Amino acid sequence: MIKTIKISGAHCLGPVELKKAIADVPIGGFLEVITNDPCAKEDIPTWCRFTKNELVEFNELEGGWMRFLIKRTR
Repeated sequence: MIKTIKISGAHCLGPVELKKAIADVPIGGFLEVITNDPCAKEDIPTWCRFTKNELVEFNELEGGWMRFLIKRTR
């Protein structure tokens, strides 16, 4: 299962949004985050380490957008 969320704006994607989104993903499933939030490049990998979820993939897309694929491990 893959759940996708798309968040635009430079409001610094917070851990609360990520926690809410990943709660709907079963363990072993994936959360895809598409964002143009410049803080996300540092914040999402840090959040993954802190929560023990796995950042599987990161891609920079056109127009300042980024894609993160996170595997829920717990």
